[in-house]
Amino acid sequence: MDSLELLRALGLSTYEAEVYRALIKVDKAKVQDLARVVAVPRPQIYVALGALLDKGLCREIRGKVNFYAAVAPGTAFRGALRQEEELLKAKADGVRALDQEHHRLEPDSVPTSFVQVLRGRQIRHSIDELAAATTRELSVSLKYAKEQTPQSIAGAVKAERAMLERGIRVRCLYEQAALQYLEVRQALKQLTDKGEEARVIRTVPMDLMVFDHRAALFSLAEEKGGVTVFVFAHPSLVESMRLSFDNLWQQGRDVTKEMSNVA
Repeated sequence: MDSLELLRALGLSTYEAEVYRALIKVDKAKVQDLARVVAVPRPQIYVALGALLDKGLCREIRGKVNFYAAVAPGTAFRGALRQEEELLKAKADGVRALDQEHHRLEPDSVPTSFVQVLRGRQIRHSIDELAAATTRELSVSLKYAKEQTPQSIAGAVKAERAMLERGIRVRCLYEQAALQYLEVRQALKQLTDKGEEARVIRTVPMDLMVFDHRAALFSLAEEKGGVTVFVFAHPSLVESMRLSFDNLWQQGRDVTKEMSNVA
């Protein structure tokens, strides 16, 4: 954002922004001086100066010829910046409140839909929502698909890092074959450095994600290509999947040693 865009964002008109920007570059200036350096019609310079005076952004030095001097930006825009900060904070608080309303579940309630079947763009959207609502732990078992792209891996790394930075415990169980791929080892290094707990086993039955004790997600490859994802919200099913993950986790080996053997 250049200085003119910034000044307009702070509430100045285009002419006011031009004149104010010219004033902050000099100690003081006459209208005649300003007319030589700004792309503003001379009559509009007077209008702009009047507006800047009203807004407390410049001061007038009276004499045989009037001079104008800018008020320092840090002083001139202090009130406007404070208002912006308060407005931004109010918006952030409002979004958090809406998010809590969106994800809140009554303690004793049973979800109306125990199973969702997702395809295409629904998958990423649903995972993002479940991740945003997670407050304690994410458990993941991961098969490696050769068709994964660097972009998809980078997106997954970014999403998990955001959860780790929120203090979410992340346990990830990798399939042995995945470690032969450099991009997987690089992603693993980034995530374990950020706090991911990682283990490896010979074979992972399926991709599985368990979000706290609220929901579980697993995916199945289709014969014609593509993936179908199932999301379960029934407490008994979620607990069953969590216990299955814990059983595999106990069988897992330290991923750091495995990566050093591959490398």
